[in-house]
Amino acid sequence: MFIKQSVFEKLIKKAYKYDALRIYKSEDGDLIIDTPNCTLGIHKDFITKEVKGALIKLVGDLPERTESILYGKGGNMQYEISEMIDTSILNNDYTKDRGYSPYIVSNVTIEKIYRVIQSESDISIIRMFKQEYLDLIERSLVDIKGGETNVEGPISDDEGSSLRWYTNVCALEIKRSVAEDYTNELIGTLKTIKLEKCEE
Repeated sequence: MFIKQSVFEKLIKKAYKYDALRIYKSEDGDLIIDTPNCTLGIHKDFITKEVKGALIKLVGDLPERTESILYGKGGNMQYEISEMIDTSILNNDYTKDRGYSPYIVSNVTIEKIYRVIQSESDISIIRMFKQEYLDLIERSLVDIKGGETNVEGPISDDEGSSLRWYTNVCALEIKRSVAEDYTNELIGTLKTIKLEKCEE
């Protein structure tokens, strides 16, 4: 799986601290782990012992099938209506005719906090994503021997407000970070340049 375990653990602990760690188990046993900034969907046969162990250590028992629970510090648990959960992250149907288009993770960073993302088809579409969330992705971790396919993405169906990376094993969605401290002049300049791709 292409998710870096140390970064994953850091992010779920942060979400738990602020009562914002949501875990959903589908009828088939797949998991969706949702935080305010990232959502990870993992198919049941590929949930690693490291991921499961980190979750259990943090929250205790995981939800039963079709249950969604919002977890928080101090053992807080809030059961939610499963119909409210966006399970599309498990579909792996990201074809262009479904509205998805490709983006690149550029080699441009701002103050080592934000990474500039650009649409492949329209260079004027520029987005800022926090590097700490992009650090989740490590393409070299793909388990080819275990049957996992290469990582595809990033792609978006909402003009870059969120991006998805996926294999046949799991999918990761990262939500955009708004960099309000940077001038329109800088953004305007970036929108006129085809940026170079950064290898994740």
